[in-house]
Amino acid sequence: MEKHTGLKLNPTYAYARIYKTGDILHRHKDRFSCEISTTMNLGGDDWPIFIEGKKNVGLPDDKKGITVTSNNKGSKVTLKPGDMLVYKGNLLEHWREPFVGQDCAQVFLHYNDVNSEFGNAEENMFDGRPHLGLPPYFKGMKLNS
Repeated sequence: MEKHTGLKLNPTYAYARIYKTGDILHRHKDRFSCEISTTMNLGGDDWPIFIEGKKNVGLPDDKKGITVTSNNKGSKVTLKPGDMLVYKGNLLEHWREPFVGQDCAQVFLHYNDVNSEFGNAEENMFDGRPHLGLPPYFKGMKLNS
């Protein structure tokens, strides 16, 4: 991933999911742990992702604690099995329309730029868990060796 992005990266977290008919991914921006995001199609029916390429769209409204979204059309990206999209999840609004297929398997890999302007990538390594692959309730815990 470092070769493709030209950045020095720390892994934050990864997960896989199988989507079913009617699933939806609402317009949003991600938290700092998804500064560099990837989605890879593992197979199933096509389910395009939309990316709004303008960074100033969907900025958080800190006073209200919400994220303001836009109605911009965005760019439609259809991934075939084995294709991966790399994007800045915390800067670019992204979404998927309601899924009309039967199933679609995706894997998501997330990273922080070691030189990020948004937070401390070293402290955020593995999303605050002892290592990759642990559920969120392990955040801040130390495992015995």
